Amino acid sequence: MKRKILLIESWKYAAIFIISLLLYFPLSSKAQAPLAITGTVRDSVNSESIAGVTVSLKGTGAGTQTDANGKFKISAPVGGVLVFSYIGYKQQQITIQGSTEISVNLSALSQSLKEVVVVSYGTQSKREVTGAISQIKVSEVKDMPVANIGQKLQGKLAGVQINENSGTPGSEMSFRIRGAASINAGNNPLIVIDGFPSQSGLQSLSPDEIETITVLKDASSAALYGSRAANGVILVTTKQAKVGQKSIEFSAYTGVQSVPNRGKPDLMNPQEFAEYKKEYYEDAATYEGYTGGVPAIYANPSQYAGKPGTNWFDILLRNAISQNYNLAITSGTTDLKSVVNLNYNKQEGVMLNSYDQRFTARSNNIYTASDRLTLGVNLELSYGNNQVVPGLDNGRNIIENAFLMDPTVNYKNADGTYPVSFSQPGMFPNPNYYLVLTQITNKTKAARVLANGFAELKIIDGLKFKSTINVNTDNTTNRQFTPSTAQGGLGSAPPNPASGSYNTSNFVTWLSENTLNYKKTVGGKHNFDVLAGYTAQKYSFENSSIDGSQFPDDNIQWINAATTRIGNVGATQWSYLRYIGRFNYNYDQKYLLQVAFARDGSSKFGDNTKYGNFPSVNVGWVASDEAFMKNIKAINFLKLRASYGKVGNNNIGDYSYLASVNTSNYVFSNQVTPGKVLSGIGNNNLTWETTTGYDFGLDLELFDGRISFTYDYYKKKTDGLLYGIDVPVQSGFSTITSNIGRFDFWGHEFSINSRNLTGALKWNTGFNISFDRNIVKQLGTNNAPIGGYGEYWDDNRTAVGHPIGMFYGYINTGVYMTQQQFDTQPHDATAMVGTARFKDVSGPSGVPDGKIDSYDRTFIGNPNPTFTYGITNSFSYKNLDLSIVMAGSVGNDIADDAFQSTENLDGVFNVRKGVANRWRSEQDPGDGIYPRTRSGTTADFRNFTSRQVFKATYLAVKNITFGYTLPVKKSKYFKSFRAYLSAQNAFIFTKYPGLNPEAGIAGLNGLNQGRDFTGYPIPRVLSVGVNASF
Repeated sequence: MKRKILLIESWKYAAIFIISLLLYFPLSSKAQAPLAITGTVRDSVNSESIAGVTVSLKGTGAGTQTDANGKFKISAPVGGVLVFSYIGYKQQQITIQGSTEISVNLSALSQSLKEVVVVSYGTQSKREVTGAISQIKVSEVKDMPVANIGQKLQGKLAGVQINENSGTPGSEMSFRIRGAASINAGNNPLIVIDGFPSQSGLQSLSPDEIETITVLKDASSAALYGSRAANGVILVTTKQAKVGQKSIEFSAYTGVQSVPNRGKPDLMNPQEFAEYKKEYYEDAATYEGYTGGVPAIYANPSQYAGKPGTNWFDILLRNAISQNYNLAITSGTTDLKSVVNLNYNKQEGVMLNSYDQRFTARSNNIYTASDRLTLGVNLELSYGNNQVVPGLDNGRNIIENAFLMDPTVNYKNADGTYPVSFSQPGMFPNPNYYLVLTQITNKTKAARVLANGFAELKIIDGLKFKSTINVNTDNTTNRQFTPSTAQGGLGSAPPNPASGSYNTSNFVTWLSENTLNYKKTVGGKHNFDVLAGYTAQKYSFENSSIDGSQFPDDNIQWINAATTRIGNVGATQWSYLRYIGRFNYNYDQKYLLQVAFARDGSSKFGDNTKYGNFPSVNVGWVASDEAFMKNIKAINFLKLRASYGKVGNNNIGDYSYLASVNTSNYVFSNQVTPGKVLSGIGNNNLTWETTTGYDFGLDLELFDGRISFTYDYYKKKTDGLLYGIDVPVQSGFSTITSNIGRFDFWGHEFSINSRNLTGALKWNTGFNISFDRNIVKQLGTNNAPIGGYGEYWDDNRTAVGHPIGMFYGYINTGVYMTQQQFDTQPHDATAMVGTARFKDVSGPSGVPDGKIDSYDRTFIGNPNPTFTYGITNSFSYKNLDLSIVMAGSVGNDIADDAFQSTENLDGVFNVRKGVANRWRSEQDPGDGIYPRTRSGTTADFRNFTSRQVFKATYLAVKNITFGYTLPVKKSKYFKSFRAYLSAQNAFIFTKYPGLNPEAGIAGLNGLNQGRDFTGYPIPRVLSVGVNASF
C-alpha cells in the first residue's frame, strides 16, 4: 500500500516537473533579447520598392516606416508579429522565426490606383491625377468588330458624347466633351497621337494599333495644349513592346450589315397613294377652282390593289459585308523594343455603290542606346480607297427625295432596262434615284504618313532632355462623274449634260518639340516633377480642281474628255509657337499640387494679339491617408480634387485678321481693264476665343476596390466668341470676323464601376451619367439672335438667355375643325377651315394680337440633352464571356426634315399612311392631326413647326459580344485563342420616328444642332471573329 502511494506521489511530482519545464521555455524565450530586424517592402506585381509603409510590432507601441527605397529597421523578438500597413494595399502580418532579414511583398487592394494614366506631356499614376481625366484601355473593348475607334468608346466615358451621325463607310464619329463650346469656331476636340496633334483625325488609325485613349476634359488638364484645347483633348497612345515580350498576334472578323426596319417611314403604298391623289384633285376642284379633272393614272385607285409598287428606299439598300484582318508582331529586349502592326479593312456600304477600303501599316520602335540615351521612331503608312455618292448626309439628299417618289411607278422596266426619269401629274419631275445612286462616280483615294522620332538623354539622375520631331502628310485625289442619265434631282429630271471633276489636295505639317523634365524625391516624402519646353509647328495645304462639262457621251468619263474645263488652285498655311511649363509637387502622395502654363503664338492673329497665355492650377488631397480615416474599413481610397484653367480656340480662317483682295475687271473707254478690289475687312485686334474652367471632383474606392466611384462638377465660360458680325452697309461690306459674345457651361458627371461577383461566375458593371447645361450670356454688340446658318430666320436660333441652337418656329395646335372654330380663333391671312392651326404667341407689341404671322414664331425645342449615360455589363464563367454595352440620351429634341416633307399635303410628294386620317370636311374631320390637302404656301410643310420636332430620348444596345477562350496551356504553338460572335448597333429603343436619334452634332457649327437630314442609315452588324496569339 505504501509502495502504491509512493508511486502516485512520484508521478505527481514528475507531472509538476514536466509542466514546469513546459512553462519555463516559453517564458525564457520571451525574456530573450530582441533581434534587430531589417528588410525591404516591395509591390507584389512589379517588385518596385514602396516608401512610407508603416511597420509595427503587434501588441506594442513600437513601429517605424520604410524609407525612400522601401527599407526598414525594427527591433522584435523571436515569435513577435510584425504588421505591415500601407494605404491601397492589403495589410500583411509576419511572425519572426529568428531570421534578422526579411523580404515583404504587399498586394494592392486595387490595381486601378497604380494604373499609369497618360496626361499632357507625360504620365502619372492614377493616384496622383488632379484633373478631370478619363482613360480606357483598348484591350478592354478589343472584341468589338468595328473599324472606327469611336464606336468602341460609345457609352464608356462620362462627359464625352460620341455620336454616330452617319453610316457612310469610312465616316468619322462626332465627339463632344462637356457639350458644345463654340458657335462656329469648332466643337471637335483636339486629337493628339503619340504626342502629335493630328490633322487626319482618328479615322486614319486602326483600333488594333491603339493601346490607350485618354480624354482631358477640364481646362486645367488640357492647358498645356493652350490655344487648341477649348473643346477638350483626346490623347491616343499606340502600342509599344515591353521587355521580354515576344509574340505574333492575328485577329480577323467578318460581318453582315443591314438596315433595321425601325425608323423607316411608313409611306403610302400604290393604292393608298392613288386614292390620296384622287381626293387631292377633287379637293382642288371643290376649294380652289381646279377644272382639270383627275389624271387617269389616279382615277381608279383599285387598279393598284395587291400591287407592291416601288419602295423607293428599300431599292437603294443591300445587305453588305464588312471584314477586317490584323497582324501584330511584337518583340522586346533590353536594347530594342519593336511592334509591327499590319491592318486591312473593307466595309461595303448598305447603300448601293458605296464602300471604304483601307490599308494601314505601323512600326513602333524604341532603342536603348546606353544607360543615358534612348531613341525612338514611330511610322505609320495608310492608304484609303472610298466610293460614296456625294451629299448623302445633306438636306434634300437622294434618300429623302426617294421617300417622296410616286410608289405607283416602277424603277425598272419589264425588259430589264431602267427609266431615266419620271414626271407624274401634279408632282415634281425626278430622276430614277436607283440610277442616280448606282451610276455616279465619287472615288477618293488618300495616302497618309504619320511619323515621329525622339531622342531622350538622361543628363543626371532625375533630369532628362527629350527632343521630338513629328511629320504628318496627306495626299488625296477625288474623281467625280455624273452621267447624263443621273444628272438631276428633285424638280430637275434627266437627261441633262454630264459633268465631272478631278480634285487633288495635300497637306504637310511638321512639329518640333523640346522638353526638359526633372524628377526628384527629397526626404522620402517630398516629390517634385518639373517640366519646361517649347513646341513649333507649321502646316501647309494646297489643292487644285478641274471641273468639266459637255462630255461627248457617258462612257468616256475622264476629265480631259470634257469640252469645257475650268481649273482652280488654292493654298494656305499656318504656324504655331508654344512655350510650356509645369510644376508638380506632392507630399507623401497625400497632398498634391500642379501648376502649369502655356504661352501660344499663332499666325492666325494679327500683331496686336498674336500671343495668348493659358495658365492652370490643380490641387488634390488623398483624404484616405489621414489618421482619422484609418478606422473606416469600407473606404480604401478617397481623393478630393479642384482645378482652374484657361484654354483657347482658334479654329477660324488662316487669314481672317487680314483684309482680303480679289481680282475684278472694269470697263474704261470700251476696254476691259483688269484690277483689284477689297473683298473683306481686316481685324488686327482679332484674338483668341478663350474658355476658363473650374472643376471640383472626388475619386472613391470601397470594399477592397470592388466599387470605384468618380464625381466631377464643372463650370466654364467661353468668352470672345469668334463670329462674323454685321457692319454698316455704307462700308461696302456685310460682316467682319470679331470676338462677339460669351457662353456659360456647367454640369455634373458621375461614373461607378463595380465587381458584383468574383467567384467562378464573374460580373462587372460600369455606369456613367453626365448632366451638361449651357446658356448664352452675350452676343455681339446688341445681343441680336443668330440663326443656325447665320440668318435670324433660320429654324435654329441662338439667343441670349437660352441654350445654344434652340429650335425656333410655330407651335402647331392641330387643325381648324369647323368654320366656327376658324372664325373665332387667330389664323393666317390665307388659311381656311381644315388647314393647320398655330398658336398666337405674340404680335408687334409683344403680346398676342389675334392673328398668325412671323411674330408667332417662338422656341419650340432644345437639341441639348438633359443627360447622357452609358452602361456596360461584363460576365465570365470559366472560358465563356459575355459583354453588353449600352448608351443613351434623355431629353433632347431633333427636327426630322423627312417627316416635314412626308407630311406635305400639296400633292407633290408621297406621304405617310397617317395622312389618310386627314381633315376632309366638318362631317369627316379626321383625327385632328393632319389638315386637308391644299396647294400653296399655307400648307404645314411650308413652315417649320412643332410638328417636325420630336423628343429623341433613346437607349441603344451598342454592342453584344459572346466569346469563348480556348484552353491552350499545353499547346506548343498558341499562347491564346479566342472566338466570338458580336452584334453592333443591336437594338435601339426610342419614340423618335426618324432613322437615327443620334443625328445632329456633326460639323464645326454649334448653331444648327439637332437636325436630322435623313442621312446615310446606320447599319446593324452581325459579326464573327477570332483572336490568336502565337
